[in-house]
Order: sequence, then C-alpha cells, then structure tokens
Amino acid sequence: MVLPSAYNANVKALTLEALTMGVSTQLPRWPGRQGLWLVLLAMLLGALLLAPAGAQAQEPQRWMLQDRDGHPWSLTLLEQADSAYPSGLRLRLTDRSGAHQLDHGRPLQLKDGVGGSWLLLNRSEELVAAGDSVLPAASAQFDLAGLQPRPRSGLPLAIEVPLEAGGEVVLVAGAAAVAGLHGV
Repeated sequence: MVLPSAYNANVKALTLEALTMGVSTQLPRWPGRQGLWLVLLAMLLGALLLAPAGAQAQEPQRWMLQDRDGHPWSLTLLEQADSAYPSGLRLRLTDRSGAHQLDHGRPLQLKDGVGGSWLLLNRSEELVAAGDSVLPAASAQFDLAGLQPRPRSGLPLAIEVPLEAGGEVVLVAGAAAVAGLHGV
C-alpha cells in the first residue's frame, strides 16, 4: 500500500521525536488486503448480532389446520410490516375453503387443556392498505401482544375463531404450531 508523502513526513518526524525521548519507534502495520477484509467481516457480523431484534424481520411461519367439518385453514405468524399500522407480531387465520366469513371486530380466544386462556385483539383492518374498508371475508388478523404468558409448547391449543354470523369455529393447533407460538 502506498501512503501519501505527507503521512510519510509525519511518521519520520514522530519517529525522530520518539527516538530523542527514548520511546520505541515501532509503528503498527497497516493490515494487508486479507486483514482488511477480516476486519470488515468482523464489523459486519458484530452489527448483525448486536442489532435490535425488531430490526431483523422474522419470516412468516405457516401451519395448515382443519376444523371439525374438514375445512382447511392456514395459521400464519408474522410481523406487521406496514408502517401505517402499529408494529408487532400478528396471528392470521384464513379459511382456505371460503366456507366462513370471519368477524373483523371480535377478539380471538385461545385455550389450552390446563386452564390457560388468552384473548387476542382483532387487527383485521391491517389486512388491507390504510383507508381501505373492504376486508377479506375469509381472513382475520390478531395481535400477539396478548399472548402472555406464552402457551406451553407441549399442549394442544383450542382456537375459537369468531364468525361474522355469530358464534365461532374451533380449530386445534397441534404441537408444531403451539411451539411456534411459544417461540415468538
């Protein structure tokens, strides 16, 4: 690496001054190309590891479920990415058969077999762009902030999905989906 002449002149002056004071004149070496790449890589890895968790978007996780009538449903865990809405984790349910119209105002009730119960606020308005009033009939979205404490990962979870006509459809989330909920 070639250094500017002003740098060389400063190094010579500092070296002479150090010699007259009895200080060692050994200067640190500039890292070669390989060393520079290692330093840059270490800085990049450090930045990724120390970045706040919210800055690293979580990939959506999906599971397929069935209601007692055999209709297929998808359960998706995702981060709210639209800046027009509050950030946070969401649970989205979609009736893949289109047999049901979901309620976009009522909360979602979750229950485990040992007395655990959770109520998740309805965030279905986040399914469309801000200001759009036509919501998808077969999908609803809920805020996972209410999932405290997290459900036990070894127990099935009953999900009571509110329907527009009243009542609800009950889905049962198995071990994989519950482990996903436990880990968010």
